Amino acid sequence: MPPARAAQDKASQAPRPVPSGAQAADRKPSRPGTTPLWPLFALLVILAALVPHLRTLDYDFVWDDKVMIGPVLDLSGPADLVRLWSTPFDSLLRDPVLHNTYFRPVTLLSLALDRAIYGSQPAGFHLTNLVAFAAACLFLWLLAWELSGTPGLAALGAVVFALHPTHPESVDFIAGRTDVISGAFLFASLWAAARWGPRARNWFLALLPSSVLLLLALYAKEVALFAAPLPLLVLWLRDRNARPGSLARAAVPLAVAVAIYFLSRIAVLGAPALPAASPVEGTGPQLLTSVSLIARYVALLLVPVGLSARHEVPTLTRPDLVFASGLLILIATVVLLVMLLRRRSRWAVPVALFACTLYPLCYARLIAGALLAERFLFIPSASIALAIPLLPGASGFFAGGIAAALYLALLLPRIPMWKDDATLYASMLRDSPRSAYVHAVLGSYYYERRDLPRAIEHHRRAFQLKPDFTESLLNLSAAEDEAGQGDSALAHVRLLLRFRPGYDAAWYALGNYQVRTGRPDSAVTAYREAIRLTPTFAQAENNLGVALERTGKIGEAIAHYRRALQIQPGYVDAENNLTRLRKP
Repeated sequence: MPPARAAQDKASQAPRPVPSGAQAADRKPSRPGTTPLWPLFALLVILAALVPHLRTLDYDFVWDDKVMIGPVLDLSGPADLVRLWSTPFDSLLRDPVLHNTYFRPVTLLSLALDRAIYGSQPAGFHLTNLVAFAAACLFLWLLAWELSGTPGLAALGAVVFALHPTHPESVDFIAGRTDVISGAFLFASLWAAARWGPRARNWFLALLPSSVLLLLALYAKEVALFAAPLPLLVLWLRDRNARPGSLARAAVPLAVAVAIYFLSRIAVLGAPALPAASPVEGTGPQLLTSVSLIARYVALLLVPVGLSARHEVPTLTRPDLVFASGLLILIATVVLLVMLLRRRSRWAVPVALFACTLYPLCYARLIAGALLAERFLFIPSASIALAIPLLPGASGFFAGGIAAALYLALLLPRIPMWKDDATLYASMLRDSPRSAYVHAVLGSYYYERRDLPRAIEHHRRAFQLKPDFTESLLNLSAAEDEAGQGDSALAHVRLLLRFRPGYDAAWYALGNYQVRTGRPDSAVTAYREAIRLTPTFAQAENNLGVALERTGKIGEAIAHYRRALQIQPGYVDAENNLTRLRKP
């Protein structure tokens, strides 16, 4: 081994030197306590985060909020904490397309804590969202300060982030807090890497605080996984003493945090798997559409106009101008990042943060819902806050001031649309009048309000716009059945089963129709098929008991009522049926 290399390896194994003199000054920007105006900068960031959104404290639960926030979140003892930790996040959404895909215990426990404190009052849930958002903005400011050494410009960058008009979907929508909490912990993790990493005496401990915070970010939302290498990047840029061997030691806590996350995720969800269904079918269209999404997201990030709670993105089957733009942006990002890393430039942090936390989410095969969602820009948009204080001279103040004013003007009209369901869905229909999904959402909204004619109208329109959108058929049949249009309802369920013969909910609905029309034997067949497809279908077990009871098979009926209670303890209908049959 050459003497120089041997000396270098030996030095990397020794305790880390404490920075001093000119070296310490080069790596230690001003810190709270040494900059007299830092409390004012912090206050400015907090006000920018909170003031525009304070009106949301009077807003209602909307959209997925009403599905997620319910008795399943109730806490009565330590056992409920364990139960919630082991609950797949997507099970709260009750969406048949999502099945054991999301593991977000920190977000889930935050909702449970809100319910324990505030009950069913939405104001408390909105308050938690605002506090988490303010924390995210503060940690982002601290990170930008550490990277740039200019607290005033860093505060301006954080203000621009706070005012970005794509954020209402994450901040004002209670279910969107997954982005806000994950972002807060991720920004705190990167700040810890920049703040304490270069000062640790032992390389193995350099990223320990950052790793703990990263683990919490992972437990809030999976997107933090793509940002896992960034604390190491920050440490490498901030500490000129870092060598490959040293960085390998510093990476150990990060690797442990990621391993803990995966092990706990597998324990709850099983082996990692892609979503059961993708909004884009076929490898070619998936790749073309994914690259085009990059161009669409970059446009929304830099020029956030044409915003909507529901963006309709066409599936690409052949390259077009949007695809070409996305491909050019992707190539330019890779080239730029390589150049910045070779120069060991601080600009690598905002570029890497943007690319790592957005580009993987553009891959259509990973997506289970909408192809384009503004909440996906919450963490990537932090790259703007980190870039502004890195601009030379007065250009940072000029660019930041213009961006803050423009974003505030675009933000303020976006917040009121989250006031209630009626306002939100009206805005979605106005933005996307030919969206099958929007019409399906409106159909479900009117169905819940017992406005059956409008529910039927919108569900029928959803099916007309997208015949393969089979969920609309199921909901259409339910609305028609309650409106007294039994023949049409039954016909739509049978049509649905021709499209999706393995759909348990359709067999369940068919069984219900057969019971109501006096054909319990046919209902038994339908319910058994639903249970075969989903063995934990408690409602199908209960209704199968009802159908068997009507055919005189009391013993079998009791067995299925008991099975329903085993699957879903406290199931009221099954308990009532058992109690009735046990009476002499």
